[in-house]
Amino acid sequence: MPSIVQGFEYDIFISYRHNDNRSGWVTEFVKALQEELAATIKESVSVYFDSNPHDGLLETHNVDKSLEGKLKCLIFIPILSQTYCDTKSFAWQHEFVVFNKIVNDDQFGRDIKLSNGNVASRILPIKIHDLDSNDKGAIETEIGGVLRAIEFVFKSQGVNRPLRATEDHLQDNQNKTFYRDQINKVANAIKEILGALKNPTPQNTTTNYKPTTAIPKLKTKFIFIGSTVLLLLLAGYFLYTKPTASSEDRVLDKSIAVLPFVDMSPNHDQEYFADGLSEELLNLLAQIKELKVIGRTSSFQFKGKNEDLREIGKKLNVGRVLEGSVRKSEQSLKITAQLIDTRDGSNLWSQTYSRKFDDVFAVQDEIAQAVVNALKINMLNNSLPVRKIPINADAYNAFVQGKFFYESNLDTSATGKAVHYFKEAIRLDSTFALPWTYISMCYWRGTATSKSPRFKAAKQAAEKALGLDSTLSIAITNMAEILDSEYDVMGASEKMELALRLDPNNAYVLRNAGRFNTLVGRNEAAINFCKQALQNDPIQRTALGYLTRAYFYSGNYEEARALKKKYEKVWPGDQPQLSILIHLESGDTKKALEEAIELKDGALLAAVYFKQGLKGKAKEICSQLATSCGNECAYSLALAYAYGDEKEGTLTWLERSYANREKSFVSFKVHPVLKKYHNEPRFKELLKKIKFPD
Repeated sequence: MPSIVQGFEYDIFISYRHNDNRSGWVTEFVKALQEELAATIKESVSVYFDSNPHDGLLETHNVDKSLEGKLKCLIFIPILSQTYCDTKSFAWQHEFVVFNKIVNDDQFGRDIKLSNGNVASRILPIKIHDLDSNDKGAIETEIGGVLRAIEFVFKSQGVNRPLRATEDHLQDNQNKTFYRDQINKVANAIKEILGALKNPTPQNTTTNYKPTTAIPKLKTKFIFIGSTVLLLLLAGYFLYTKPTASSEDRVLDKSIAVLPFVDMSPNHDQEYFADGLSEELLNLLAQIKELKVIGRTSSFQFKGKNEDLREIGKKLNVGRVLEGSVRKSEQSLKITAQLIDTRDGSNLWSQTYSRKFDDVFAVQDEIAQAVVNALKINMLNNSLPVRKIPINADAYNAFVQGKFFYESNLDTSATGKAVHYFKEAIRLDSTFALPWTYISMCYWRGTATSKSPRFKAAKQAAEKALGLDSTLSIAITNMAEILDSEYDVMGASEKMELALRLDPNNAYVLRNAGRFNTLVGRNEAAINFCKQALQNDPIQRTALGYLTRAYFYSGNYEEARALKKKYEKVWPGDQPQLSILIHLESGDTKKALEEAIELKDGALLAAVYFKQGLKGKAKEICSQLATSCGNECAYSLALAYAYGDEKEGTLTWLERSYANREKSFVSFKVHPVLKKYHNEPRFKELLKKIKFPD
């Protein structure tokens, strides 16, 4: 009996391991399902069920050809048991995996939109055992998503077996399911899917949807007439007009976001690797000039969220999304990737890679090249940019673990873990420069002065990185930050110029160029660099902070306030000190006081009291701070005194800050509250000591 949709061999294909039918469970299930379908669906539904007692076809048979027609079905039902999830088995290799591949290439796609607006897969799993994590992970990796199955499991203490049609101890079933109810659920699910396939929803927006060519037989005549009229109209249109894609569509066609890949590993302990793979692909694609690639922060905001890809496309203003999953176990690696058109949800390209872990770099290049080919991008020499990769794949693995902790948060424990893994990467590959750079950044984070041992260790690590690779832009930029922190502003300027020449489109380089130009008073350049850094990553935390500072130091307090308010929604509570300074310079001392009290920042609270004329309270706080943290908060005390127009206190603590080599002192030339002291001899003397570029 043929399928109810023209062009298909069967409506339903039942896939199972024949060992699971020794007791007749699968045969019983198929019989019960056929009876339930007959009572649920008006039309006759064809079911392919191979009752052959052998596990697969004979060795003399052509497996591919024998199954080719049978797998041309509308719905595939795998009977998931403790033995089904054997990747070497016939059912897995020649039925499950093959169907999952070919279903994406037919006119419907694997995932379809139902009449109620929900989405269903044409793979309808039936689970007869609770599966262990390895088996569940294998299935989820293959389907590229979370396993959702209709369960026929009888479960009680020490028992894990299939639910039978007639149960002797039904009351003992912890799952509280009835066989007949579960059969009915299967039949109703099939009815919904078949209904959607017979009458596909226009502009189906699911991931794998492709416009259907199947036509219900009763409407053929009317559709033919309508089609004829439509063809005539189209002919007239093409005779008199030349269709061209809109400029917006052309831009969207060459724009992409790489979403965080999902960890499908057996122990779900490879999140760091999935994140690292996603970021590596993002960085690789970002080097292609013809392609707009959304930055890490903006793409990773959707991590762990089951959000519609069309909505993601709208929020990020991209026409394409690359997503996928990773299954890593010891030295084996399985990566599934797919490229989606966010305007209609169609699958432009998908591929599964099963490799040894040592091949991870080759797989990254293959995926990136496949994306470029799918987007029909013409590149110079038609090849990807050359990458600098570590010699040792294990070193790369340790590095991405370190990067995971580095990016996770700013607390001491995470930074310590990051340094541990970066050092492990160096131990495994002594020529790997990037870990040295990140160690340097980790050390630099937690320092207040360039005199501290930790700062010196940061500089040594930075020098080591550049010794290994003098052209690595992130290492050069990091060194620029270290140099200006120890007041070698001219040296920092040379490094920033070099980094911009080598890697002018790198967001990290651009945002730090914005930071540096703010320090030396080049306000317009600072703002422009920060905006460029944010162009493809509009919610990047550090770049937003640097742009807000650029507005603040340029005296544009309204822009600074507006931007701070805007990005507070994304990064609540970020840079509260800057927020208080913006209020002070804007004259809103009431708001500044509220935030300073909440923050419990003594120096800023003193600054507010000075601004309000409460000099006694302000000086009392400053006196306490001078005793408790004078060597590391001298610059903050100088600013506090400046808000009270206390010239002696301001200049004295500025000189103390310089002597203590505080990192924050380097901004003294451009801070708004200090401008009134620029003509003071002691201030001019400090400017001479730190040579700023013109």
